[in-house]
Amino acid sequence: MLTSRRRFLLGGLAASAICAPALPALAKLFTVNRRPAETFTLANGLRVVVLPSQRAPIVTQVLVYKVGSADETFGRTGVAHFLEHMMFKGTDRIAAGDFSRIVSRNGGRDNAYTTFDSTGYHQTVAPDRLEMVMRMEADRMTGLRIAEKDLISERQVVLEERRSRTDNVPSALLDEATREQLFGRHKPYAMPVIGYVDDIKKLNITELTNFYRRFYVPGNAVLIVAGDTTPDAVHKLADKHYGQIPSRKVEARRRPTQGGADLPQRVSRADARVVEPRWSRDWLAPSYRVGETKYAHALQILARLFGGSETSRLWRAMVTDNKLALSAGAGYSPASLGLTSFDIGVHPAPNRTVAEIEAGVALEMKKLVDGGVTAEEVERAQNQLLAAAIYAQDSLASGPRLYGAVLSTGGTMADIDAWPERIAAVTPSDVVAAAQLVWRDSGAVTSLLTPAEGSR
Repeated sequence: MLTSRRRFLLGGLAASAICAPALPALAKLFTVNRRPAETFTLANGLRVVVLPSQRAPIVTQVLVYKVGSADETFGRTGVAHFLEHMMFKGTDRIAAGDFSRIVSRNGGRDNAYTTFDSTGYHQTVAPDRLEMVMRMEADRMTGLRIAEKDLISERQVVLEERRSRTDNVPSALLDEATREQLFGRHKPYAMPVIGYVDDIKKLNITELTNFYRRFYVPGNAVLIVAGDTTPDAVHKLADKHYGQIPSRKVEARRRPTQGGADLPQRVSRADARVVEPRWSRDWLAPSYRVGETKYAHALQILARLFGGSETSRLWRAMVTDNKLALSAGAGYSPASLGLTSFDIGVHPAPNRTVAEIEAGVALEMKKLVDGGVTAEEVERAQNQLLAAAIYAQDSLASGPRLYGAVLSTGGTMADIDAWPERIAAVTPSDVVAAAQLVWRDSGAVTSLLTPAEGSR
């Protein structure tokens, strides 16, 4: 499984919060208690995080490698995602395809994902099966065997995934074109996570093996274990299975600090498969790590109050009041090793023009920048984000993934613990300053997806 641009994985706490329910304004902000967590590092450099929870008799192991598609180079794209597939093809101890079958036979489930900055493998099992999945995951950290027959068959799987999720989805194709303009052609975040078709077709065993040996090392990984277990138990098992893996040098990762040249740009796609048009605008934005990082928390509040729900400013103006759109929203995810983006998307109402949509969005942006935001708006957005953080603590899916996203992009446990306080400290003036920083034509790409002429 891969994850691309829109806001369904990469943003840590903020990504899960975008879908939080709208809540009434309260007289005080929610309190997010620190989640019980212990962390330690094995002698070979593997970072381990334990998140004990006895809410259910299950445990989840997530092993996140600090490598993703943005660590590739143009002409050699798709390696990280292809390798994720090949990690299920077996070792000297486990036959090709048996990893998932063994997990399933033991009543568990497993999967994997690739993003721009990380690759993760996860299993959820009964507590007495934790050692089993640790042993198997540690085995494929060093023992992966890539056979030509498996490479050939899996190439077709990846190409079909590319066809079904990108080439046959007009919005995904437009998204690729938008990223190329926003981040710069041939640059890390401009290239698709799954890779380009021509690159996928020519990937070979040598390239995959070199990538595997370069990045799949203990010191370049974070192990998160959550659920019905204890730190002592995890420490013993991690030492036993992962601790025996020799350490190897970890290379520093680099990301561009500049976006695409010659912004602003406009990108459009007319496609016979499109039924209804879509309009969006993306801006280069700072992340937790690159750019004006002090605005990252205010930008999360901005995305929420401006376009994060059906009670947001943009939705009320474009959908409820003026009937210009069928939906409207905003998104921002700061958990990136490099620059990220802030986006606004609108699904126009029938018979509404692009000019009307752009004028309506521009008016609401101007109202916010010129007139500011109220303390009540900010408080409501803060509580929605804080509520999402509380919900995430109960989840054995989003909770560990959140830790993996932050820790694999240069963040620390202290950053995770401090996030509620930093969100609570955002002021109305901070939100306006963040909007003024990001909402600049010099950092924007406007995208339009329309039906092909004569296709309706």
